[in-house]
Amino acid sequence: MSPCSCHNSEQNHLLPAACRILDITRHTPQEWNFRVAVDFPAQFGQFVEVSLPRVGEAPISVSDCGEGWIDLLIRKVGKVTHELFTLNAGDNLWLRGCYGNGYPLDAFRHKPLLIVAGGTGVAPVKGLMRYFVNNPGEITQMDMILGYKNRDCVLYKEEMENWKSPHNLILTLDEGEADKQYHIGRVTDRLAELALCQVDTMQAIVVGPPVMIAFTVQMLLQKGLRAEQIWVDYERRMACSMGKCGHCRMGDVYVCVDGPIFNYTVAQRFVD
Repeated sequence: MSPCSCHNSEQNHLLPAACRILDITRHTPQEWNFRVAVDFPAQFGQFVEVSLPRVGEAPISVSDCGEGWIDLLIRKVGKVTHELFTLNAGDNLWLRGCYGNGYPLDAFRHKPLLIVAGGTGVAPVKGLMRYFVNNPGEITQMDMILGYKNRDCVLYKEEMENWKSPHNLILTLDEGEADKQYHIGRVTDRLAELALCQVDTMQAIVVGPPVMIAFTVQMLLQKGLRAEQIWVDYERRMACSMGKCGHCRMGDVYVCVDGPIFNYTVAQRFVD
């Protein structure tokens, strides 16, 4: 039996397939990572629809992926996710996808990359950061500013040592006390202090709550980046994933089909 049964590109794209949970990592009481066996390709920044029979369905970003598996960081916030937290490794959940456009790796190669992410917004860029850490020859430098509410909310602690060298990892907390590892304040506070090199070629990715995205993008523009150098993630609006329900429509753009990753030349026209 394939890891993700009944999945075929010629079949109904709305038909979910049963996929086996390989492993569950509990980052916090409310945020767990599910590694799931799949037989379809995925890209960093895409998403899948996760469902349980007779319970419901929810869109979840692919936080990382490899041959035959994807990682899904799931936050317990509703009916579907509460039920997912009752599952164990070896159980099945149901997936359809992947959907949407991922991050354009070719646009980032051999350039400096700045990643600013907040909270669970770190998840959609986690695999991308790992990729460039493991392939240092494909990028000139990488600055990562990651913000969390407090120490109890920090994700991927076990992987951060790999992210620090030879790259620049900056961690900030909304509340608590500063030390050698953590700053206190907003991600924009740290961005304001950061001296950007090679601004003309730098690429920037911003993921997080809408207000955080808005203020971060404005600061990047003030620091000299152009709109075409900035990429944002609008994943929170997806519903049907096929551009049919209209729930994610912003003007003439359907986030689930045309995104969820957008260049800011497009995203700056959105009315949120």
